[in-house]
Amino acid sequence: MPKLIHTMIRVQDLERSLAFYDTVLGMTPSHRLDFDDFTLVYLRNAEADAEIELTWNKGRDTPYTHGDGYGHVAAVVDDARAERERLLGLGFTPKDLREFKDQGGDLLARYFFVEDPDGYKIEVLEKHGHYR
Repeated sequence: MPKLIHTMIRVQDLERSLAFYDTVLGMTPSHRLDFDDFTLVYLRNAEADAEIELTWNKGRDTPYTHGDGYGHVAAVVDDARAERERLLGLGFTPKDLREFKDQGGDLLARYFFVEDPDGYKIEVLEKHGHYR
């Protein structure tokens, strides 16, 4: 059966992105490949096997567009409210904490979004139900 190993995003400023993913998701480089025109950095943490691959195309000045197809990358935390407060304290600008409930009023998900330096959306979900 196939196993998801990484998702790739293109970044404008590699060092700024590395700092963001380390601070926000605790993801650090597991592998780096430097070429003349581009660099690939694979990020992971101890919580997951899948990685985020940052692709930095050297010499590109124009910001990337996300089109209308990109959605988000998601991560889970023990306490979404506390994590949002932590990010606010570090100077990030996470969106409001939200909740999904079923028709009976039972909690399905508690989450917020934060954007990386290139505008990629990161959904931070509280561990609950389907989201483990």
